[in-house]
Order: sequence, then structure tokens, then C-alpha cells
Amino acid sequence: MAYWWQAFPFRSFWPDGVEVSASVRPRRLGQEWVLDIMDLRLASFADPDLHNRAMSSLPNWLLSETPYPVHLRELWAHIQLMTNASLRRFNQRILRDPEISLFWVNIPASQTHHHAEKGGLLRHSVEALRLLTRMEPMTLLEWEIARTALLWHDAGKVLGYEQNGKRNMEGWTVAHEEATTEVLAPHLAWLRQQDPDLVAALKIHWSSRSSRPLMPGRIQVEACDRMSAALDSRQQAFTAQPSHRQFACLPGPGPASRFWRPMTEGRRY
Repeated sequence: MAYWWQAFPFRSFWPDGVEVSASVRPRRLGQEWVLDIMDLRLASFADPDLHNRAMSSLPNWLLSETPYPVHLRELWAHIQLMTNASLRRFNQRILRDPEISLFWVNIPASQTHHHAEKGGLLRHSVEALRLLTRMEPMTLLEWEIARTALLWHDAGKVLGYEQNGKRNMEGWTVAHEEATTEVLAPHLAWLRQQDPDLVAALKIHWSSRSSRPLMPGRIQVEACDRMSAALDSRQQAFTAQPSHRQFACLPGPGPASRFWRPMTEGRRY
């Protein structure tokens, strides 16, 4: 028999099939020996050989939990094609970390604005990633840094939602951008051991906006983020409108979302 005394914030939600490495302390309880579980770690993070094998495939326990398995498979394919081994492994580690990924694939991107359904954050991230094309002066490494930054720019939102998808007090009162590095801290620490410049580059992309960032790719990351949000909001706004209507807006609170569309010749009258 084993007892788990530590209170971890998310690990009670780990689904079946997640392999773990446990740190235990044996003790006597009457006539029996019992084990006190002091810590749990993902087995693929604790064992280097298992880690290398695990990183080659998308975990089934994550696929079974997401409302958008096709988007998740597409995302994994994008990650697998990255040429920088450290960035590729960094992204793989995050997706294989249930404390982050189980929330990230299920929560909405916003409460009432864009991609507001269950799993909306995953859909938003993949759609934004599709928009981020490599511009001519960009090196391949800069492009992969920008793609990684865009992929996890909303990671801080996992602290702002409960397991049922409802926003908690931290989600209502604190900007999610301030929590991104907190959520990703263990994996950023690993990446710093591989290449500290990559950590610096990602933080530049997640830093507050300025007219001339240290890395121009950050401008593209911000633009793709906003474009994905605007396209989804516009689609929602016009869904219930007749074809001749040129103006539409989203109801309820949130950022101003008023849209206009030009009319084709055949729809003007």
C-alpha cells in the first residue's frame, strides 16, 4: 500500500497511461510495510533512454483528452520537423508534461471572445502557427524560435482556468502573459542547459511590446496571434447575419470586435 502526502496542483488529474517515476519512503504501519510517496516525476524525464524513445511519438493519453485530435496531430508534425534539436525537444517535453498539456489542450483561448470553446486555445495556437511564414531575411533558427514562442505565448492561461474550463480568480485578475515563464519554468531550465541563447530569444518574444524589439520576429508573432483571434471573431460575428449585411460585431464583454466586409457584385442588391 502506498500513501501520497504531497499536494501537487495538477497531478491528481493525470489520466491513466502516464508512466511515472516515484520517490518513496518505506515505514511500518502495524504489521505491514507501507510506502509514503514523496514525489512523482514523469518516467520519460527521469530516465534518459526512456526519454529519447518517448519523444518520438505523441502520447495517447493526451490525444484521448483533447477535443481537437487532428489539430494536436498537426501540431506534433510541425514540432517533429524542427531542425534545431534543442527547440524540438523543448516543445516535445511540454506536450508530454501532463501538468501543462492536459490543461492547454482543453481550455478556451478566451472567455467570450475568440476561440472561446473547450480546446479553443489549442485551435488558436495551431491556426496562428499556420500564419507564421518564414520571411526571406529570417534565418531558419530565427523562424523556429518565433514558431516556438508563438506556440506557447498563451501557456500562462493554464493557471487561469479550473479543470472544468471555468476561469478562476487568477485568470480574472492577472494578465496571462505574466505567468507564461512560470508555467514553462522547468522546461526553460532544461533548455538553458542546452543553449542559454534560446531561452533569451524566447523571452524576448514574450516580453512587453515595443516599437523596435531586439528580434523582429516578435512583431510577426504578435501579428499572427492577433490575426488568428480576429479571423475567428469575425467568423462568429457574421455567422448569424444575412449575406447582404456588411457590419457585424460580437455581443457581450471583451475587446471591441466590430467588423466590416466588402460586398461582391452579385450580393449588393
